[in-house]
Amino acid sequence: MKKLLIAILLLTSLVLTGCETETDPIIPVDPKVSSLDKEDLTSDYVSWYGRHQTVGDYEYFYHTATGFKVNFTGRIVDITLSLSDKNNDIYFSLAKDDESLLDGEVLVLSEEMQTFQITFDTYDDHQIQLVKRSEPEDGVTSLVSLVTNGEFNKITEDTTAPHFLLIGASGISGHGALGNEGQRRTTENSSSLHSFGYLTAVQFGGTYEFVSNSGWGLAFGFNDTSGQVNINKAYDYIGIDANQDIVDVLYDHSVVPDIIIVNIGGNDYTSVINKLSGFAKEDKVNEFKNTVAEFILKLREDAPNAHIFWTITTGSLNGTAAASVFGLLDPADQAFVHMVIIKNVGEDGDPEGADNHCSYFTHQRSADLIAAAILEFTSLTKTE
Repeated sequence: MKKLLIAILLLTSLVLTGCETETDPIIPVDPKVSSLDKEDLTSDYVSWYGRHQTVGDYEYFYHTATGFKVNFTGRIVDITLSLSDKNNDIYFSLAKDDESLLDGEVLVLSEEMQTFQITFDTYDDHQIQLVKRSEPEDGVTSLVSLVTNGEFNKITEDTTAPHFLLIGASGISGHGALGNEGQRRTTENSSSLHSFGYLTAVQFGGTYEFVSNSGWGLAFGFNDTSGQVNINKAYDYIGIDANQDIVDVLYDHSVVPDIIIVNIGGNDYTSVINKLSGFAKEDKVNEFKNTVAEFILKLREDAPNAHIFWTITTGSLNGTAAASVFGLLDPADQAFVHMVIIKNVGEDGDPEGADNHCSYFTHQRSADLIAAAILEFTSLTKTE
């Protein structure tokens, strides 16, 4: 009788479940990610600053102040970087957890392939930021891999942070900013993270993207007096290489800036315009002005809600020329274009930097002037 009862109960169970037994659903679990390379370098585990592109298995980044951030649970991360077409050692700033990049450790990339081991005192949740301080002309850099003794964690971006586009030449690139008067420029004494562009962006908790290189002009500069390779053109491409050629890959401008800071034109004058006279000089001045107009309208089209802060020093000839162009803009464009006078080399008794460029002290003063203009013309507020 007992066996018959069990059989009846089993049959009833099969009928009610369609001849299947009920089981708990399988919940997928993300696998532990302890190494990142190839396509992983542009995944949700790596957050990039600035322009970058995949070439083969590496992630290339050309402009100064370009780099990345990763979050992980562990104690150790190995960062492998590549350097090609080397002209100088490449300097990076490394920030751990809540540390500022300005206070972080300095790493020097000098070999074709080099691994840096970053360690923490505790096995815990940590963050690493690595940002290049050197310029495109110093060498071509790429990220090869990231490896931890724990696991990497996906990053959720802060979409509320204002994005700063920083455009220019040696001034905004921090050429010689950490050096002293009479010294030549080196990658050790230069740092875009100690220049007024970056120093302005961090006051507002902003993300940042550079298009700059020493010696370059808006229309023509020391790198190319013919006007074939210039910042006006570089703006539309992914980067500049160590030969000071524009990398022939178009940039999609998918990251739209809220603030654009421009510091350009000095090299146009010192390398070309000031060496001419008469009609030849007048022609080049007009060419420069036309390029200013073209560039401003291009920026306005790509980022119609961004305020443009065009920085000059007192008595600047290129600034006077640019101002004459701004006065001819449509009122709707003029409302978004502002000229800001920043500090010159050694002004206010500040020490000079290397290679007759501004020191870090002067860059800080200029950053405060630009920040004041941003507060005046936009609704942004400082975070520090």
